[in-house]
Amino acid sequence: MAESAFEKLVEHARSEHVVVVGAGLAGLVAAFECAKVGLRVTVVEASERLGGAIAHAEVAGVMVDLGATGWATRNGAVDALVTELGLADEAIEPATSDVWVAVSGAVLPYPAQNVAGIPANPWDPVVRKVIGWAGTWRAYLDRLRPPLTIGQERNLGALVRRRMGAQIHNRLVAPLTRGRYGLPPDAVDVSLIAPGLGSALTRTGSLAAAAGELIAVAGDQAAAPPIRGLAGGLTRLVDALVARLGDYGVSVVTAARVSQLTAQGDSWTVTAQTVDGTQDLPADAVIVATGAADAARLVPFSVPALLERELVQEVITLVASAPAPAEPHTTVFTANPATEPVVASDETQRWANSVPGVRVARLTYGDLDTAAPTSELSDEDVFLKAARDAEALLGLPADAIVEARRDRWVQPPSALMRGRDEAAETLRARVRAVRGIGLVGAWVAGPGLARVTAHAREEAERLRVNLLWGTHADGVTLGEDHPLDKREETP
Repeated sequence: MAESAFEKLVEHARSEHVVVVGAGLAGLVAAFECAKVGLRVTVVEASERLGGAIAHAEVAGVMVDLGATGWATRNGAVDALVTELGLADEAIEPATSDVWVAVSGAVLPYPAQNVAGIPANPWDPVVRKVIGWAGTWRAYLDRLRPPLTIGQERNLGALVRRRMGAQIHNRLVAPLTRGRYGLPPDAVDVSLIAPGLGSALTRTGSLAAAAGELIAVAGDQAAAPPIRGLAGGLTRLVDALVARLGDYGVSVVTAARVSQLTAQGDSWTVTAQTVDGTQDLPADAVIVATGAADAARLVPFSVPALLERELVQEVITLVASAPAPAEPHTTVFTANPATEPVVASDETQRWANSVPGVRVARLTYGDLDTAAPTSELSDEDVFLKAARDAEALLGLPADAIVEARRDRWVQPPSALMRGRDEAAETLRARVRAVRGIGLVGAWVAGPGLARVTAHAREEAERLRVNLLWGTHADGVTLGEDHPLDKREETP
């Protein structure tokens, strides 16, 4: 009996080999997407640890997430992955999402009715307490200015200063963009952080009214939980992915640094340096899931310089033996990244930690344009500073801290950065012009588990369609010798 088309597809899939370079979340998701359709997959990781920005450690007997602590729910990508991996019942939402801002030595509630930090009502007492009477009157003057179409003004900082003044910019917008995205307002693209704000401004005549209109349109969506996490920490996601890769027979090689990719017709050779020497891996396709610098070194085309920029932050984790404060501050943004953390969070309050009498705090220093004020300090001095900052911002008694940990994270800037979309589109065009290669990771997709996961799945799909069906994303048809050529008769 003639071999069926289905059997030919299975045989063809097992004959194709994909090498994934890098085992952060993007690399693991891309490997998973390729392996589950039958492709042979090898993952090569330079370090001895899998998971990239997802990591944990024990601090004073408490297991804490060191990098990512949750994922944005907006695009549903991570939720779908968590469900597919059987972890849906373990997903948790923050117990509280209160946000505060530290200005002039006081920690004040952050106005809830805002778009990218732009308040819908400058006269709101909550807003006025943050920006003062002078700031409120200056913001109100925006209603008296001519309407402005901001299609050409993509600089959030310049727009806010011109329309509403320095206090709105310095005390509301800048703390939010620095604390949430690691970007000063001047680096933020208006159209990305607040889609529709330009046309709303033209219709309503002021930024405050435009913000109010966007809030009204968002309706119930604005109240949806913005993030989720996993009970027991995000490393459970990595563990589940690695276990599933094992089920599919994926080979995972650690402590192997890829030094070169060599194209040979329609195939590739991946050269890796291991403890045992040089190893060459033949591949039909390669997915590069490294950081920008390593990717630029490996791929056979240039990478836009903007995408190689790095955000360097120091994260200090503090574990204290102390009860919850009478007035907890879950997330606090600050106004001066040169001396303060850009954000401080009480992780115990945020995720409803169940360990009685234990509080975990996390302080992040530095943004894209400002070096972390802790970067040149010794560990001892860093921990003393973090303890003082945690006491001032979160009400965590400095003398109650049991243990501290210091981590340095290097990551790409937020996808909201001005010019990034154009640079990413240029890169995507260059990637698609080379057969059998894909690029995934936070520097390509933009940081955040949701963006990384969605893009890794899309890129893996593009490559596996190419391998299995002989087609590209542009719709090129499969050839006569393809195992599923429709002109071939099947029994």
